[in-house]
Amino acid sequence: MYETVRREVHRVALSLYQQGLIHLSAGNVSARASSEHVAITPSGLPYASMEPEDIVIIDLQGRVVEGRHKPSSETPMHTLVLGERPEVGSVVHTHSRYALALAVVGKPIPLICTEGLIVGGPVPIAKYACPGSQAAGAAALEALTGPPAVMGTLLRNHGVLTIGKDPKQAFNIACRIEVSAQVYHLALQAGDPDTLTPDQIAEIRATYQQK
Repeated sequence: MYETVRREVHRVALSLYQQGLIHLSAGNVSARASSEHVAITPSGLPYASMEPEDIVIIDLQGRVVEGRHKPSSETPMHTLVLGERPEVGSVVHTHSRYALALAVVGKPIPLICTEGLIVGGPVPIAKYACPGSQAAGAAALEALTGPPAVMGTLLRNHGVLTIGKDPKQAFNIACRIEVSAQVYHLALQAGDPDTLTPDQIAEIRATYQQK
C-alpha cells in the first residue's frame, strides 16, 4: 500500500547519504503517505544498507502503523511540522558539515548568491531545542514562518531542517543550503561577503521568471 512513498523516501535518503549531507545513520527523511500517515526513515539503521522496505509508516502521533524498525529518533520534530503545516509534503533533516558549523556558531546564512533564493530568503537559525524533542519541531516552525517565510532553517547546534511539497524538493533545498553555507564560509575567509540588495533580488527573480 505504501510502496511508492517508501521508495521515494529511501531514494532521497540515499541521495543525501551519497552527497555527504548525512552520515552513517544520522539525519532523517519523512513524507506524507496519506492524510493521516507518514513514511519516515528508521532509527539507527545505516543508510548504506537501508532498503525501501525498512522505511517505517507512522501516524501523526508517532505511532508505528507498518514497519519492522523503530522510527527515527527525530519523529516528534517531523510529525509536528507535518501536522502544523498541511501544505508541506516532506521534511528532511541533515547534519551537513558547513551548515552545521554555522549553526554551532550562531550565524544565519545571508542572501549572497542565487542558491539562497531557492530557499526563499536568508537561512535563519532556529532557537536551540533538545534533539529528538517536539520542542525542536516548534523551534523549526517558528524559524520557517519568518518573516520572510523560508523552506529551510539551521537548527542551533544540531543541523538543518528543510521542507518541500515532496522529498525531492526538500532534498533540493537541503543541497542549496549546504552550498550556500560553503560559499559563505569561504567568503568569510576572504573578506566581508556582499549580500544581495532587495533590488538585486527582485531583478534576479524577475529574470528567472521570464525563462
